[in-house]
Amino acid sequence: MNVSDEESMSQSEKVSIVTPIFNGVDHTLAYLESLGQVTYPNFEVIIVDDGSTDGSAAAIAERFPRVRILQGDGTLWWSGGTNVGIRDALDRGTDFILTMNNDVQVAPDFLDALVSCARENPGAIIGGKIYIMNDPERVWSAGGRLDWLSGKTLVQVGHGQLDREEFCRREPMDFLTGMNVLVPADVFARIGFYDAVHFPQYHADSEFTLRARKARIPIVFEPGAKVWNRVESTFMQRFLRGRRFDLAAVRELLTSFRSPMRLSCYWLLHWRYCPLVLIPWAFSLRLLRVAVFLVKIRRASAAGGESLAKIGV
Repeated sequence: MNVSDEESMSQSEKVSIVTPIFNGVDHTLAYLESLGQVTYPNFEVIIVDDGSTDGSAAAIAERFPRVRILQGDGTLWWSGGTNVGIRDALDRGTDFILTMNNDVQVAPDFLDALVSCARENPGAIIGGKIYIMNDPERVWSAGGRLDWLSGKTLVQVGHGQLDREEFCRREPMDFLTGMNVLVPADVFARIGFYDAVHFPQYHADSEFTLRARKARIPIVFEPGAKVWNRVESTFMQRFLRGRRFDLAAVRELLTSFRSPMRLSCYWLLHWRYCPLVLIPWAFSLRLLRVAVFLVKIRRASAAGGESLAKIGV
C-alpha cells in the first residue's frame, strides 16, 4: 500500500462486509476473488464459517490471508452468522456494515456507488441492484415493495425481467433483500440486529429493513451498485430433487425454518408490519396463494418437474 492509498483510506468511511457461509468453498473463493477487484479503498471482509465440512476456512486462510474468519458451531444459520459478524465489526469500529452472500460476483465499483448514495442520504439503508449470474442482463432484485392486498406480501422489483430504465432509478423502497445492503453502524443501536429467533434462515433481511422503515429510517435503492447472484435453480427444484411431493414435503415446506414458505414467518411479518385492519384479508389471501401454489407444484412434480421454475407464490 502506497501513501496515496493510505490517504484515500483515511478519508473514506470503513465498510465491513459480513458473509455467513456453510460449505460451498468454490463459490466462496470465487466471491472473494471478485471482491479483490473492488475499487473502494477502505473495506474489510468478515467470513462467518458456521461449521463447514469442506475445508472452507483453511482454503480461505490460504488464498486470502487478510480475510477475517470467525467460527460458528453449525447452529447459527444466516441470521445468527450475520449477527456474529456484525457484532465483531462494531466492537472493533466501523462506519457501515454490508451484508452479502457467498454466491455472488460484484462489479468493481459497486461499493463506491453504495457509499456515495449513503453520503447523499445520511442515515439511510442502501440496497444495490442484483442480477442473475447466468443471465447477466436479467434482474433478480431492484429493491422490494410490500403488497398486502394481493397476498404476494414481499415483491422483489424487477424479478426475472430484463434490465430497463425503470430499474435504473434511485428511489425509496419498502424493504430490501439481505444481499448487497449497506447499513450505517448506528442503525443496529437503534433497532437491534437480525431476528435470529423467529427468522433464522429466510426473511430476516426483509424483516430487518421493515423494522428500520417503521423506525423512520429511509430505505433507498441504488441502481449503480451492481452484483450478480448465482441463481442456478429455484428452491422448489432443489427441494424436490430426488423426493416425492407428499404430505411430509408439504409439512416441511410450511413449517421448517429452512423453507422460504414457512407460514410462521409470514404471520409475524403481517402481525408486525401490516395495517391492523388489513391483516385478516391480507393473510387469508396469502394462505390462498400458498394453497394454489402447492396445487401447481403437485401437478408439476407429477409431470416430471419441468415447469417448476415458472411457478411463483
